[in-house]
Amino acid sequence: MPHKDPEKSREYQRNYKREQRAKGKPSLKREPFCVVTKDGRSIRGDVLDQYAAKKEGETSRQMPIDRFRDSYVSEKLVQPLYSPEILAGIIEINAYHARCCQVKARDTAGLGWMLVPLVENPSPEQKERLEVFINDQSGFIHTLYQHQYDIEVISYGALELVREDYHHDGEPVGLFHVPAHTLRVHVGGNKIMQRRANKKRYFKVIGAEVDIDLMTGEERPLGSLDPERRASEIIWNSMYSQRSDYYGIADIIPALGAVHGDMSRRDYNLSFFDNFGVPAYAVFITGDYDPGEIDEKTGKTELEQSIEDHFSELAENPHSTLILTVPSREGASGDVKIEFQPLSVETKDASFRLFRKDNRDEIITAHGVPPYRAGIAETGSLGGSTAIESTRIYKNSVIEPRQEVLEELLNHWIVREGFEVTDWAFQFVDIDTEDEKQELEIVRGLFDMGAMRIRDVIQLYGSNYGLEDDPDDPRLDMRFVKGVPLESVETNNSSAVMAMRSLKRQLLEVDNEYDDVTKVISDKDHKKSGESFDNR
Repeated sequence: MPHKDPEKSREYQRNYKREQRAKGKPSLKREPFCVVTKDGRSIRGDVLDQYAAKKEGETSRQMPIDRFRDSYVSEKLVQPLYSPEILAGIIEINAYHARCCQVKARDTAGLGWMLVPLVENPSPEQKERLEVFINDQSGFIHTLYQHQYDIEVISYGALELVREDYHHDGEPVGLFHVPAHTLRVHVGGNKIMQRRANKKRYFKVIGAEVDIDLMTGEERPLGSLDPERRASEIIWNSMYSQRSDYYGIADIIPALGAVHGDMSRRDYNLSFFDNFGVPAYAVFITGDYDPGEIDEKTGKTELEQSIEDHFSELAENPHSTLILTVPSREGASGDVKIEFQPLSVETKDASFRLFRKDNRDEIITAHGVPPYRAGIAETGSLGGSTAIESTRIYKNSVIEPRQEVLEELLNHWIVREGFEVTDWAFQFVDIDTEDEKQELEIVRGLFDMGAMRIRDVIQLYGSNYGLEDDPDDPRLDMRFVKGVPLESVETNNSSAVMAMRSLKRQLLEVDNEYDDVTKVISDKDHKKSGESFDNR
């Protein structure tokens, strides 16, 4: 019950005002007495304010254990700038970051490959050797995709190249993906250590002029170790960074604040809605009223409990009448006003949506991925020339540089050094399928107008579709107009011209005969007319 003792009531009011002054200058914004959720629960405004921001220390900030923590000094390993284990874990907590990494890895190395000629008459034997090696690899494209995915997530990646008899100049016989977070580079730059659980294994950095013992990491003169002890080679690839010669910096690093901010927003929403539900009404009470004493069991005043009970009754009987009495303190005028304001969307919820969009935009900007390629549909901003231009920029500034780096590594260490192939080069399939379709439409139009020969089309797109040019076939030099050979069109045109000329001559002859007949008839009529005149 409310304070019936006037002195206690005045003391309550003084304490309340003192607390408000301690909080600072009061805001002009009207604050509700409490908020009622859809399930009928009442929540004080100060409780809601506690969820406006995540408190420090609510979640553990311990770094995951680095599996190499005891090996950096003892094994003389180079420590990465950022923990690969942490970077590998971030991919699991942010959908936009995960999507961008997947898209870039797929667009770079996951759409297929082809061998392109480098000379006028390339050797078919060289091409066959490369094709046999590539086709013998289990999931060749998936291996390259995994490698590029490591680079996008962690900033570096590794491919294990196995040679025949593990000899330093033997032909390549296998190419395998090695999880990047299990690898660290030795300070000497000649070897790499892998650790999984309590086991370790060594690899040789490709091109190093030494043999590496795969079990101990001992460096020996080139070719001196037995093949059973010889470590296989690693093709190392990393993002560029001025701060590290080996590991680089992942694209997500500048946007880590956005990732953490989005996590805080998500944790706030989950925590609040799990504990309190969805706000439905804000209750405003003004005037000289007495909220009553706080119940030690519920932590609520009698007025708050009364409001909650009434709204619980309304939740069970939606069309029932709400009667709510607000006690005023003794001696007051009793002028108390109660207002219930429906809450369709809490203001904080709207601000969080904007906050999430800002975080999302920062993450995809750090990756350089157009929104629609990351699965984000923004009405009114993705159609027409905007999407085409975004794809062109993404292709030229993000994907092509990555493809060029990986292509050069594969061409140098496998194609040229491994198989000594000089007539052919490995190349990834381009992502611009829409551009190629447009080009094909243009070529089709030129071909139908007789502007291009069959041989021209083969030379432009033969490598993409397995078409081969035959220099000894003169038919490939033919031109067509709407599917008809140009010579036939010219012959048909000549025949048509001759027919028209013949028809013209015939028409002229008929016209002349008509003129002669008309003249004879005219002369006869004139003569008859003259005779008639004379007879009169």
